[in-house]
Amino acid sequence: MKSASVILASILLPLTLSAQFNTAGTPWENENLDRVPEYRIVGEDSIRSIIFESLPYKGKDKAVFAYYSTPSMIAGKNYSGDKLPGIVLVHGGGGAAFREWVAMWAKRGYAAIALDTRGNGHDRMHIEGGFDENGKETPYFDVTLPLNEQWVYQATGDVINAHSLLRSFQEVDTARTAITGISWGGVLTCIASSLDNRFKAAVPVYGCGYLWESGKMKEQLDKLPALERATWISQYDPSNYLPLMDRPILFIDGTNDVHFYLPSMAQSAALPKQSEVLIKQGLRHSHKYGWQNDEIEMFINSWLLGSTPMPRITEETMTGSTIAKGGIITSLPVKEVTLHYTADSGEQMDKYTWQQIPCDLRDYNWTANIPADATMWYISATTANGIRASSRLHLK
Repeated sequence: MKSASVILASILLPLTLSAQFNTAGTPWENENLDRVPEYRIVGEDSIRSIIFESLPYKGKDKAVFAYYSTPSMIAGKNYSGDKLPGIVLVHGGGGAAFREWVAMWAKRGYAAIALDTRGNGHDRMHIEGGFDENGKETPYFDVTLPLNEQWVYQATGDVINAHSLLRSFQEVDTARTAITGISWGGVLTCIASSLDNRFKAAVPVYGCGYLWESGKMKEQLDKLPALERATWISQYDPSNYLPLMDRPILFIDGTNDVHFYLPSMAQSAALPKQSEVLIKQGLRHSHKYGWQNDEIEMFINSWLLGSTPMPRITEETMTGSTIAKGGIITSLPVKEVTLHYTADSGEQMDKYTWQQIPCDLRDYNWTANIPADATMWYISATTANGIRASSRLHLK
């Protein structure tokens, strides 16, 4: 006969797992995402090179390459016994597991893991048992392959499995882990953080949902046959998953991003329960321009370490159609507040010209005169140490 404790454990286990993941009714419903992947170390200096097992792929568990490091490893010291916050780093299109990205976060005090979602290793060459691109571009939008061979399906599983592996390391505080990703890594960040409740904070950079409305993403989707296009959107677009996200998430995008247009980002940010946006005029699209935004560290630190929170612009009030007013909530000195607007219209939003007008700033309250011809606008605040905050995007 089973003891009462065994019976109780068998009752609580499904509840615990269901609380950790929001996969019911999704393509990943039947995957065992809670398991700790098997892994082996294939190289080690101040940064460890790892190959871990991920989702089943072509008849066996897929191999995924990753870099991992901690503050002690970067400094060449033995593990101190301290529990560390952890972070998962997800590259974008054409990218890889970046050593320098892992080093950046390890130096900040994090246990950091950066995985490759393309089936490649440290030299960007295909690894045995890895995802197979067949010498072509990553098949982002392919839904003709069997489900467990489709890239978004596999890559999302890789991200969540990397998180499970990270959490298994003795130095990692499992109650304090986050994720950030660049471009396509931002898309995966939206999906994975919505499905995996173990992440306590997320920062997608550029990547968002509503991709059928957005720049180069729309162009690629529109090339698909109608049924494939509809299938990809219903199966993988982050807008399907972001309503499940109930932990803090910060969306970062540039005004003229060619892949992810501002309205798509703004619509995506309206879906989670605790979302913030950061719009930067002229932010260029690349891995290094993406991960060098200091606001990423500040946002994640605030939720994982309890440090100074990001500045926040309070909800704007309008006087008539041209005067906007609001406040700024922050403990940091505010250097300036600026209105950013464009008078352009049309489908090519990456070609829009954006203008800046200084706002009237008194203490932590601001007033902006909105030009009558503005078609889109937002407010940004800059602190004395260069941290930016922005309001939501306004469309006319």
